[in-house]
Amino acid sequence: MARCAAAIALLAAAILPLRAQNQAAPAGDRIFQTTRLHRIHVTIPTAEWAVLQTSTPRGAAGAGRPAGDDYTDANGRLIHVGGGFGGYFPWAHADIRLDDGETITAFKNIGIRYKGNLSFNSTSAAAPLFANFKIKLDLHGTRGTWDGEKTFNLHAGVVDTSKMRDAIAYSIFRAAGVPAPRTAYVELAVSVPGVYQDTSAGLFTMIEDVNRKFVERRLPPGTGLLMKPEGMRGGVQNLGAAWTSYIPTYRPDRDATPHEQQRVIEFAQLVNQPDVALFRARIGSYIDVDQFFRFVAVNAMIANRDSFLGGSHNFYLYLDPKDDRIRFIPWDQDLSMGSRPFGRGDASMQFDVLRPFTGDQPLLFWLLDDPARAAEYRAIVKEIGTSVFTAAELLKLVDALEKVGTGRGPSPREFITTRTAYVQQLIAGLAGK
Repeated sequence: MARCAAAIALLAAAILPLRAQNQAAPAGDRIFQTTRLHRIHVTIPTAEWAVLQTSTPRGAAGAGRPAGDDYTDANGRLIHVGGGFGGYFPWAHADIRLDDGETITAFKNIGIRYKGNLSFNSTSAAAPLFANFKIKLDLHGTRGTWDGEKTFNLHAGVVDTSKMRDAIAYSIFRAAGVPAPRTAYVELAVSVPGVYQDTSAGLFTMIEDVNRKFVERRLPPGTGLLMKPEGMRGGVQNLGAAWTSYIPTYRPDRDATPHEQQRVIEFAQLVNQPDVALFRARIGSYIDVDQFFRFVAVNAMIANRDSFLGGSHNFYLYLDPKDDRIRFIPWDQDLSMGSRPFGRGDASMQFDVLRPFTGDQPLLFWLLDDPARAAEYRAIVKEIGTSVFTAAELLKLVDALEKVGTGRGPSPREFITTRTAYVQQLIAGLAGK
């Protein structure tokens, strides 16, 4: 009951007004409030704007480099290789002015680039402001923070035209007890000499970066190994006994210690070996099963196949030094909640919450094949489905979000109404189980 009450309070906090100014708060709490609207103005030199326009959704000059890699080209410019499609994303120099409604903060010489896989692939050269951006205040050595934060993701709603799914989904994850990014909204304006003069780029969802600062706040002390897998094929992939084979796919954010290397390798091998008794005896020492089930349950409820449930990407792994276990962190929710139906008809509505398999998923399959673990998972589904994933709670959030900014497409209101009703029916059928 205590966790249920805390979950309700967390979701309610997503739509509460700003904290009193004299109340101490962690970094980012003042700016990352789900219904808060900021104004950002970016000024990009003409030559730097031209560099940004060389960005490509796939390959190009970054071809052959590991997904998610950053490298310096022959001209000394930092280039990012897209995590999914291997896009070519050069970092540019810009100035920025941040207006949170109370204070205006300006920075010179910050870093900005395009970002995204399907979202960037779906953009048009004729509308270069309608795209996702990543901003790093300190990329070129500039000092200072905005409310303690230095890195921000701005999502334009290229795929999710409602510009609500990220905000709603991450609120659900957080309320369910899963570490997940915070969000806010931004009205973005851009100036490029000779090209744009204080031109509105529209409403963007600003998403907290999952980085070292994030894990320090959500999973203190935050000194563990953070990984953002890509192309995992089944969610957890055994790549042998050599750590060098894991780096391109598991993509750690720093050099792993010998112990961390061994721990991740042992986890991958345990998940992919055939001895079910061994798996059941040891899996609880490698992952926080309760947290993993919460992560899975929310992904299943919001029908996000473009996630761990799809087995390939859009999640982080964090090896927590507190207990030497791995925790799961969600990422990229624009294809959730019926944003992009899979298969014929409204297949997202038929996404099975109790058996959320989409192919080869040994970790999830073997956990839910264990009657005791399956009962734990059903209890978590009941908890989340009665305290967080309810029409009453979520439609309050939709109502609040619809009032923030303009230029939104159709909201996920219909999906939420239908899907929460399905989850309630499911829970009713679990009575006594």
